[in-house]
Amino acid sequence: MAIKPLPHSIPSKLPPAKLYLDDLKEILQILTDSNSDCEASFVAGQSKCDTLDDLQELRGRATYFVMNISSPRKHQSLELTPSSTRIHIDELGDQLVAWSKYVNVAAVFEKRKLRLKSAVHSLAPLLFAGLCLLAFALWMVPHAAKPLSIHDLNRLVTGILLAAAVVYYFISSHSIVYLRYPRRIGLGRWLEDHKPEIIVGVICVLTGVVATRIAERAWK
Repeated sequence: MAIKPLPHSIPSKLPPAKLYLDDLKEILQILTDSNSDCEASFVAGQSKCDTLDDLQELRGRATYFVMNISSPRKHQSLELTPSSTRIHIDELGDQLVAWSKYVNVAAVFEKRKLRLKSAVHSLAPLLFAGLCLLAFALWMVPHAAKPLSIHDLNRLVTGILLAAAVVYYFISSHSIVYLRYPRRIGLGRWLEDHKPEIIVGVICVLTGVVATRIAERAWK
């Protein structure tokens, strides 16, 4: 008689990522083992599709996406919502196969991971506390020195709106599915892959400039 340890439960959480149709095709092949007996369905936003070609016809992007795959004794699902990204793998029999599927899908997400958004999600409590302290400082420093002028008030409102835009970027979606294939080469591909980080970086710089100008004018 052999004694085997029970495997730990398969994780369900996946990091924020930006996926394209070729990534969905790879994930589909992983979860189905390229088995033609599996039935797959996709939900992108308010639309339901039976094939990846149908998804391509939708175009655009989706922050809500579900992939369901069913076959005898097996069921897998990948669910992307604005607040989380999760995978569920239910298979009877050898769990090493299920673990292998999870590891391979996680590798796809790691390749397409939104690193800045992932870091912010993991440090969310600390960043929230820091933003609260920054807002308190911006509010108290001008009041301690002299009343705000209309120009300082405009700058303060601008800074708040820019900060709100950054916060909205991080909370409006977890993962994103682009219903098309990515650009393969050139500057367009680089900009496509790094556009969120570039936008957030520019907004953060502008917010910092506005906050610095307000503090400098308040202490003059």
